[in-house]
Amino acid sequence: MEVLTNDICPQGSTEWLSLREGAITGTKLGKYFAKDRKEEFGFDLGKPNLIFYETLAERLTVGSGDDGEESEGLGSSRERGHDLEPIAIDEAEFRLGKTFIRGGVWRFNNSHLCSPDGYTEDLTEAIEIKCLSSARHIKAILENEAPSEYFAQFMNYFNNPKLERLYVALYDPRFIDERYQLKIFTYERKDWEEEIKTAQELAEAINERLNDYIEHISNGDYLD
Repeated sequence: MEVLTNDICPQGSTEWLSLREGAITGTKLGKYFAKDRKEEFGFDLGKPNLIFYETLAERLTVGSGDDGEESEGLGSSRERGHDLEPIAIDEAEFRLGKTFIRGGVWRFNNSHLCSPDGYTEDLTEAIEIKCLSSARHIKAILENEAPSEYFAQFMNYFNNPKLERLYVALYDPRFIDERYQLKIFTYERKDWEEEIKTAQELAEAINERLNDYIEHISNGDYLD
């Protein structure tokens, strides 16, 4: 694995974006193929929908909304997440009593990368920051589970063979009660061996599928 530190490849820079273009990354890993989802109908008071958490968040925050939803791919959302990330890492470092090297790229091979938000000097621990909407933030806290749609991204970190522990830090300073502004989930390699293996196999399968399409496209197989 090649480590490109943030001073060599700053997160969000032209070099960083160029390196990620066409590569399999943790952010995209869980989004390549559709998932089968059971359709739910009716009311289940034991399982609130997101709209419930949106209303709850409105009562617990100042200026809450969906502008923190980075998964929507909106410019303002990305900008907010980018602005909050260093603050979130500072808060997490204080909470955990650790120091993280910020940003950079882990290049597992020419087509498979990870862009860690932070990692320890010995590469055994890393941190991923998520600045979500206030609704999804409080939902994760109350359900005691990081958003499942990012699970493949979390597992992608463990392609670093030295990594033993990943911290996922959710940060939203809009909560009036400061105790709810930062929530940290911990993933230990020893607890997720099968899932890590599955994520690695998924990345390999996606790369093979991409290369197969490129070969057929180069041969003009789809032009008839």
